[in-house]
Amino acid sequence: MKTVGQLLHSERNRKNISISELSLATKIDGKYIEALEADRYDLLPSETFAKGFIRNLSLSLGSDPEDFIAVFRRDYRNPELKKNIVKQHKKTGFNLPHISSQLLPIVLGVIVFLIYLIFQFRVILTPPPLTVNRPLMDAVLSSPIEIQGSTSTDSLVTINEDSVVKPDQNGAFRMSVNLPVGETSIKIKATNRFGRVTTIELPLTIISN
Repeated sequence: MKTVGQLLHSERNRKNISISELSLATKIDGKYIEALEADRYDLLPSETFAKGFIRNLSLSLGSDPEDFIAVFRRDYRNPELKKNIVKQHKKTGFNLPHISSQLLPIVLGVIVFLIYLIFQFRVILTPPPLTVNRPLMDAVLSSPIEIQGSTSTDSLVTINEDSVVKPDQNGAFRMSVNLPVGETSIKIKATNRFGRVTTIELPLTIISN
C-alpha cells in the first residue's frame, strides 16, 4: 500500500523531473515537496496547505489530484500510520550518541589533543618557508654581496655550507659574503629544529671585489 509521498516520488521520477524543476513549475518550496515525498507531514504547515500542495503537484505531473488527495487523507488521518512513518524516519536519521556532562570535558580534551598532535606532525613534516629578497637571481654585482631574506624563527640559515646566521624574532635574516669574480652561485639553506630543509640556489655574476 503506497503512501502519497511514494506516489509523488514515483510519478516525478517517471516524468524525469527534478524537485527544483517541479518547485519552479508549481511555485511550491522544494522543502515542502521533499517533506511530502518523505511523508513527513509534521514538516508541512497544515493539512489544508498539504492538500493544496498535493493538488498542484499532481496536476503538474499529469495525474488525477483526487486520487492523491484520497491517499493523503487516508494516511494523514490514520494516527497509527503517521506514528509508523515518523518512527521510520527517526530510525533512518543520523543520531549523535548521547554524551553525559561528566564525559563531555574528557571527549573535548581528547579532540583538542588530537588536533594538537595533527598540527605538530604537520609542523614536523613540513619544510620551513624560505624567501630571499636580495640578491635577485642572475644579478650582476660587486663583492661583498648582501643577502637578505626570511624564514621561520626556529630555523638556522646556512649560506654556501659554511656561513650560518640565525633569523631575528620576525624570521628575517641578513648577511654579507665575499664571492670570487666571475659567474658563480650562492646556496641558501634553511633548516628547522626538526631537521627539515628548504634550499634556494641563486646564479650570480660578480664583476669586482
